Amino acid sequence: MNRPDPRDLHPLIWLWSIPLPLVIHLSARQIDSDNRFFPTWIESESGLIENATAVLLLPATVLAIVLAVRCYGQFGRMFSVWFAGFALMCFGFAGEEVSWGQHWLGWSSPEYFAEYNRQGETNFHNLNIHFGRVVKTLLTLVIIIGGLILPLTRRAQAREAVSPRRWSAAIVPTLVCVPAAAFVFGVRLVERCKTWFDLEWSLLDVNLKELQELYIAIFLLIYVWSVYKRYGSASTATT
Repeated sequence: MNRPDPRDLHPLIWLWSIPLPLVIHLSARQIDSDNRFFPTWIESESGLIENATAVLLLPATVLAIVLAVRCYGQFGRMFSVWFAGFALMCFGFAGEEVSWGQHWLGWSSPEYFAEYNRQGETNFHNLNIHFGRVVKTLLTLVIIIGGLILPLTRRAQAREAVSPRRWSAAIVPTLVCVPAAAFVFGVRLVERCKTWFDLEWSLLDVNLKELQELYIAIFLLIYVWSVYKRYGSASTATT
């Protein structure tokens, strides 16, 4: 799979590095079969997966803000509104992942969250289990359609736009988003099959829900980074 646009991300970022989180996660599980470090350092609320998800969302937030400001003159108000909303979503996602800093700083939850939050943490997605699931499912569907199906369809129809003039064309994900979107879909599918069919393979003895959230964060970062590389950097914003 070649880069559709020479200004886009290098394959080392969007293709070859994508399997690494899955490989590291599964390998750590197999190495630590007696749970010496895996539950605490990898899958806990303050473990590697949760922290990596939040950390990846921070540059995604910054890049989205830069795009919203810098490309207003090139693509207009709706482009800026799109990425302002995108930045807000990424920031909220990151904050929720680490309970708005509680996992890092260790403060006690306010009375309301201590009473009504399922995990006694300072976040909103655990106040209502159905709300969190619906949001995650909708975001997954958007990623599958917009980040997987749409770029492949455009590629098959030879419609990969290099220099779109309309904001609606500029925000469409390119082929660089396909691998991350495929992993979001694949991990979600395996997680659902594990639940539906009560699979007990040792290789799947991991928290696939948290791994999927990490891949969602990876997709969001690659998407906004790709748009920034093509239209938001200092060398391209004025072209």
